[in-house]
Amino acid sequence: MNSLDQTISAYQSALDGLPQEGDSDAQSRIMTLLIARDEVAHALAETRCVSSSTMIGVNILDERLRRESAAIDAAAGRATLANWRQSIHPLKSPWWWSLDERAADAEHNPLWTIPAGVLFLFSLGVIADTITTLRNGGLNRLSVFGTLMQTVLALLAGSTFLAGGREWLEKLFEKLGVSQKFQRAPRVLVALGVLALTLGISLLLPELVARYRNRQGDQFFTDKQYPSAVQNYQQAVALKPSFVKAHFNLALAYDKSHDYPNAISEYERSIDFNSKNYTAYNNLARLYILQGKDYNGALRRLDYLRTNLTEIPSGIQYYLFKNRGWANLELHNYRQAEDDLVWALAKHDGAATHYLLGRVFEEQNRKDEATEQWNSLIDLVQHNPGPEEEVEADWTGHAQEQLWKARAK
Repeated sequence: MNSLDQTISAYQSALDGLPQEGDSDAQSRIMTLLIARDEVAHALAETRCVSSSTMIGVNILDERLRRESAAIDAAAGRATLANWRQSIHPLKSPWWWSLDERAADAEHNPLWTIPAGVLFLFSLGVIADTITTLRNGGLNRLSVFGTLMQTVLALLAGSTFLAGGREWLEKLFEKLGVSQKFQRAPRVLVALGVLALTLGISLLLPELVARYRNRQGDQFFTDKQYPSAVQNYQQAVALKPSFVKAHFNLALAYDKSHDYPNAISEYERSIDFNSKNYTAYNNLARLYILQGKDYNGALRRLDYLRTNLTEIPSGIQYYLFKNRGWANLELHNYRQAEDDLVWALAKHDGAATHYLLGRVFEEQNRKDEATEQWNSLIDLVQHNPGPEEEVEADWTGHAQEQLWKARAK
């Protein structure tokens, strides 16, 4: 047997003894196989006349080696094969030293690329939608952080379409001990994971930013900076239209800002969300009277509360009968107005109720009783500069004018 035949036989023996993934001597046996193929190449180059049968035999063995590229890649490790190639053939390697690249090319076929691309595009769409939604909440640290996180995830998914990104993923899988046979579709797995994370962020982030905006609005409201409170509550409900508390807070802020049409709209929306928001009913009835002169509409809202009187806290009952007395006063139902306002005063000694009851007495020409109520109003306003219930701006002036006229007589 000549030297060429001996090298071919050694090559065949090494190929027949191809190790499996997990064998303790897998790397050593694979190195022996690749060196054996090197020896065949050298022997072929040094032999002047090579028979056709010999070349056919070598080609058959090479085909076997090519078919086993994925198994060799899994058993030796992709990084190990690359390091061997750079050490033994640093300039230009024969094809058998690039079996890892052949295995990688076999994995990255269009059947995996297409779904990975589709998932990646879905992720970009979710990110764009999230950014559009977060714009309604204004610029803040939460929205910026969430958007940056989604963008980084998208860049990670996109990098898997590049050779460097694929190599990084393969090294990561190898460090994690993930078998090569489970790395056939890393781009699809990453794209799917990124899509899941971006969807999670898109669902969670608007909720978090909305609650942050609502808390900011509460702080501005407490500080009586009502226009700033309105802005924050508007952003909260824009991010989360079903945010019931923020809608009610927005109604209160509009009310305090004297933007009554928008306050009415938000009170009505709050009631649609929660039919037991009794404060919204009371405030809405007040604005029907004050802004729309819709006295019957106010009474309809308040009558609903009367049917549920046992469920309503005592403090809210005061406002119910105060506003009911006010509406009846404007409708010239003086007897009913007096009953309602007296009932309200039994619940709370409120300045607004004293004024309204004074007007009821004034309309009935009961001047002494009216004067008594207006004196009570002035006393409460002077000694309680920040009462819980508001007295309309012109009421104190009207009461003082009537008292001055009474004294002038």
